Amino acid sequence: MVNVLKDIKILESVFKSNAESYGNIIFPVSAGAVSYNKNDTVLQMRDDTGENISNKNPSYCELTVQYWAWKNLQCDICGMFHQRRFLDLSFENTKYPYRIFSQPDETTLRKVCLNYGKVLELTDKYSIIANKRENLYESIEDFYNRNDRKQFDDIGLLKDIIKEKYPEYHDSTEKYFKGTYSYFCNVFIMEKKQFDNYSKWLFDILFEYEKRKPRNLFYPREAGKLGERLFGVYMTYIIDNTDISYTELPRVHFSGINGTTIKNLSFNKYLYYICPPGTRRRAFLRKLKK
Repeated sequence: MVNVLKDIKILESVFKSNAESYGNIIFPVSAGAVSYNKNDTVLQMRDDTGENISNKNPSYCELTVQYWAWKNLQCDICGMFHQRRFLDLSFENTKYPYRIFSQPDETTLRKVCLNYGKVLELTDKYSIIANKRENLYESIEDFYNRNDRKQFDDIGLLKDIIKEKYPEYHDSTEKYFKGTYSYFCNVFIMEKKQFDNYSKWLFDILFEYEKRKPRNLFYPREAGKLGERLFGVYMTYIIDNTDISYTELPRVHFSGINGTTIKNLSFNKYLYYICPPGTRRRAFLRKLKK
């Protein structure tokens, strides 16, 4: 069977930094570009052109690039990476949710099979390539409340909105938040029509959430974090209620990119080998860190 060529665009969300395209499939996009000043690096692709929510970047993070792509980008396959996290398409590491490299250089990208041919091969089989779930050894809701909840029941509000606007997702919502396997990072590759479907659902919920939550109770990067949880709800619904083809593959985390810190467990190679992600040891370490 001969593969039909596709227009593949995997967008790498980048904030005030230089970046380059990789292998004609990964394209860096300046995130939150509307707030840049004259001394900041603005890339050729930027999230403040056309219809956009670039001004929401402090809360939405990489999701402002996703919104821009949904509204303005034409292609067959659309993916979302960000400058410190890609997907590993090699199938070499299926035990853990991610592995760590220093930089997204040519050697690394070859090792994790991030090339046009591999993406074409996988997207001929799957409508969705999601990132591999990680076992937290506590419920998704408890994990969020312990790490991110401030003075408001964010997850409760999300559940209410989904039940009202998308009642067919109610059971999947309850199942996901009671479960212990979490999708992190807003990293995935989808057929563009699937990407558009997901984006329409996602932003409809997040915009309604913004309307209902008191403004003085918002915290930085909130919508981006909630987007990770909503991706999990969406995938739970897809898996349990549709015949849409999907696979889950590990991420790649880059420890040598500006902005990573030793405090972030997901970029610490030493801790990765002692307490691998998805293990009880990692879950215990997270609780100690908190």
